[in-house]
Amino acid sequence: MRLTYYLPRSLQAEDKIYSEAEIVSSSNFIVVLAEPGAGKTALLNSLAGLLSTHTTTANAFSHIGANEKNSPLVIDAFDELAKVEQSGIYKVLAKARESDPTHVIISSRSSEWSSASTKAFNEIFKCFPLVVRLKDFEEDEQQKIFENYASGEDFSDFRKEVSRFDLDGLLSNPQFLKLFSDAYIESNRHFSDKRSIF
Repeated sequence: MRLTYYLPRSLQAEDKIYSEAEIVSSSNFIVVLAEPGAGKTALLNSLAGLLSTHTTTANAFSHIGANEKNSPLVIDAFDELAKVEQSGIYKVLAKARESDPTHVIISSRSSEWSSASTKAFNEIFKCFPLVVRLKDFEEDEQQKIFENYASGEDFSDFRKEVSRFDLDGLLSNPQFLKLFSDAYIESNRHFSDKRSIF
């Protein structure tokens, strides 16, 4: 099984859909929201590559700050810091502003980012960020991930087996897709019950 495989993502803000290249050119201040395991870290690594920089976690950034001024900041796992300390959002954003960044891109779980977070961003940077949601993988994209991850396996057979337990809705999440792929192969391509899948 190959673990390093990346499909470019699409992001959505209200009715508008952005590619990765479009989102980077649309705004200098971006907040990416998604559920756990949806691929935020991989996406931020890709966006950082487009900006010729690297990602850092919010926790690490809160301690060490930016490496240089006037450069892009791509900060992952903002939600993890917010869980530890409610005022963490202000500390990280204030530290980010000190470096006068060209771009600020941060990711967070949807449940940990609120209108108050957007307001805090505006208070510190004097502008509102473009808040986007990571779009789920469509079925054809799920198939590409599956066939790359579980080379030689048949996606339609796998999907049918997962569907028997009404779990096919979770396949849009790459983490669940890979977990179910592993379980599918380990169970000899037949799940005995829902518990055995997990």
